[in-house]
Amino acid sequence: MNPSVSQHTDITLETSEVLQRLEDAQTSYDIFKILKEYIPSFRLDFFIIFLSNKDGATALDDRVVLTNWDSEVIHRCMEADYYHWSFVSELRASVLPRCAALSEVADGGTNNGELAQFMLERGHDAFVHLPTRGMGDQTGVVSFSGKREMVTIGETMNLNFVAEHAFERLVSILGNDGARENPLSDREIECLKAAARGLSVQETSKLIAITTHTVNYHLANAQKKLDARNKVQSVALAIQRGWLGRF
Repeated sequence: MNPSVSQHTDITLETSEVLQRLEDAQTSYDIFKILKEYIPSFRLDFFIIFLSNKDGATALDDRVVLTNWDSEVIHRCMEADYYHWSFVSELRASVLPRCAALSEVADGGTNNGELAQFMLERGHDAFVHLPTRGMGDQTGVVSFSGKREMVTIGETMNLNFVAEHAFERLVSILGNDGARENPLSDREIECLKAAARGLSVQETSKLIAITTHTVNYHLANAQKKLDARNKVQSVALAIQRGWLGRF
């Protein structure tokens, strides 16, 4: 086992094994599977990894590099400007790991009660916000959430170790052009990003200077590659896999 993994005597054996698996990961999907298998041991169900965008963009499709959030949650959060939601803003204000329970603020401590209620109904109550840094000074956040009570300090410590390793390995994989898995063309990404912003086909056509027929062609191709049912799901799936954000 790598010394950087084994030297931490205050982490669980399971966490130590996960850190080694992350170090050996070759694709973003490897990391996706590892996190999805690991976090249920903390009674958490969801993860999302944000990457700080160099141009300061805050939209989800510009910042998410990996998540298992479902399509409807992603779509609702995009509509509600998740990044600037007061609940999230308070978490972002800390440069240290921070835990919060959405149920404790949903009745008045947040500026978007509808989004809070929706997130609670979908199983997002306890949140762990973990600021991270990877190679090349890339910064971001790994967030875990689930339907349970507040996460403890000890649990947060283990999750933070995992978040740091997952983020560093993911940035390394995404920064290696030869390891990119994104099957979408640049035009397909442009059209999906426009759709993510709520632009119509006609508005997208004017924005990127192509015909409406060509916009529909690229959206249809993207939908086929993503095996999606419609445009909305295409956007959500592309965001889940980190295929719309650039860095």
